[in-house]
Amino acid sequence: MNKKILALSILLMLTALACSCNLPFLSGIETPPPIGGETTPPPPPQAEALFRDDFGDSGSGWEVGDYDEGSVGYKAGAYFVTSIGDGSTMWGVANQSFSDIVIKVDAIQVSAPANDNNDYGVVCREQGDGAGYYFLISGDGMYAIAKAQNEGFEWLVDFTESGVIRQGNAANHIQVTCDGSTLELSVNGQRLATAQDSTFTRGDIALTATSYEETPTEIHFDNLVVSQP
Repeated sequence: MNKKILALSILLMLTALACSCNLPFLSGIETPPPIGGETTPPPPPQAEALFRDDFGDSGSGWEVGDYDEGSVGYKAGAYFVTSIGDGSTMWGVANQSFSDIVIKVDAIQVSAPANDNNDYGVVCREQGDGAGYYFLISGDGMYAIAKAQNEGFEWLVDFTESGVIRQGNAANHIQVTCDGSTLELSVNGQRLATAQDSTFTRGDIALTATSYEETPTEIHFDNLVVSQP
């Protein structure tokens, strides 16, 4: 046999053998082992939004009005809450109803007393009269969780200082969880407080602000997303 033909035949046989060895991988019968023997876990699935609002549409259903304690409504592509001062708490509801949820929203302090003695944040399971769970931060860098009922506020987590909160006229990202009896507050990506209470199981959501001085405070809220825990 010609040497060239013999060499070509040997080459074809080796190629066929190599292909047959790799066929299981090519056919999907098994997956080749990863380099280093480790696999990268898939990212956790993101919860589907139950409700969202960027407040670009002033007819999206949130409460609008002027009251003795302050005013609420749409302004410049955001939702504003203004407290007139002297401890007046103002809130505006979304006219929705939820049970177990996570709420995320950007909160921007637009104006406040000179000493930033205020608070603002999110309410879950609001009962139609201001009762519900209040997740609050303040312009002077404090946070708290409260339960509001007819007799007033019960502080489930007293006001505590945190360097995570941006003070003054600044933006903070607030995330709250109402999951069964578990209540949780995170700010700018860091969990700050948790509490347990089972008084309210369902209700509206609201955005709130309070000024504790004679000077009013105004807070703008944007990019709100409500999802399941």
